[in-house]
Amino acid sequence: MQKFIELKKDENILVSSMLESSLQPDAIYLPVQNGKIFIHQNDCVKIGEEVLEGVLSPISGTVKSLKRMHSLAGDGYYLEIANDFEERYLKEVGKRRKIKKEDILKVFNLDGMKNFVLNAIDDEIYVSTQNFYLYLYYDAFLELLDEIEQIFPDLNVYVCVKASSSENVSKLMSDLGMYPNIILKIVPDYYLLGRKQFLLSYLGLDVEKSFVLSAGEFYDIYNYLKRGRTKSDLLLTISGDACKNPMVIQVKIGTLLKDVVKEKIEILDGDICYFANGIMSGQEISLDSFVVTTDLQSLLIMKKKKEPKARKCIRCGLCSELCPFHLHPYLFGNPKYQHEKERCINCGLCSYICPVYIHFYKESEK
Repeated sequence: MQKFIELKKDENILVSSMLESSLQPDAIYLPVQNGKIFIHQNDCVKIGEEVLEGVLSPISGTVKSLKRMHSLAGDGYYLEIANDFEERYLKEVGKRRKIKKEDILKVFNLDGMKNFVLNAIDDEIYVSTQNFYLYLYYDAFLELLDEIEQIFPDLNVYVCVKASSSENVSKLMSDLGMYPNIILKIVPDYYLLGRKQFLLSYLGLDVEKSFVLSAGEFYDIYNYLKRGRTKSDLLLTISGDACKNPMVIQVKIGTLLKDVVKEKIEILDGDICYFANGIMSGQEISLDSFVVTTDLQSLLIMKKKKEPKARKCIRCGLCSELCPFHLHPYLFGNPKYQHEKERCINCGLCSYICPVYIHFYKESEK
């Protein structure tokens, strides 16, 4: 059975409950990943226009050139589009409308599903992105969930939040009486419950018959179904012990991350480091030429600390005991255990619990 733990954290790091925005970048950059480019230099584009294969422009403006940049998707060429600040849409954003069954089936594969789960849980400490989506768009979410339940009356509809998300918990407990068929699940502040398979296991729901969406994904689908709007921005938590004013910011996709930090964030003096998507399962990055892409949920700005020197493994077995799949991280460097390494989800729990400070995944890459 999966063993869940609550991560240690600095209780003084508190993310503001006020949303900030950074929606007027001078230019945006979209990764070109061996896809077809549908536009040419100096073309004018609109919001929602397909500029790369499967990629829509988040701004209106003028196509400039290809530039070398990097993001969580990796290093490579990115298409630069200069902002004209006119917010011209390819299609007019429609008024909110009643959705039909066929609308839902276009975006949700609910065949054979018994459970529909809205997951508003953030796994990483100091991150409030998913919680904030629910907090900001609370009424819209309940409206759409209620419509889904009415269209699919045999579907169990769940909303999952952490007990520490006090404002959302309070609102949901107060208002769900008006939505008797929406089930509220309040879970402990355990690491990994933000991931589908572990949340469903904790709730005792069948993985094969449960459809799970994060709050951010649900927001994008709400906008598409209700307003005909394509994704052009996202919410991003910026916090950490070197950040004076932790906050959640609404950011245009393709924005340079350093521009957002420069515009909105106050940073403590001293040596610092940056982590994209958390300190447990995320990665340390450089802000130089780093682009905000759809898979970015958070930036943690942390004081650089001297890490204890790793010592020789003592074969205590704590890493295997805490591993979600009971793998043997201390054997990842052995070719005979390559099959185990391939199952690793890089959650970081093995290194978190290690008494001799081994970074197992880094060690296995040597």
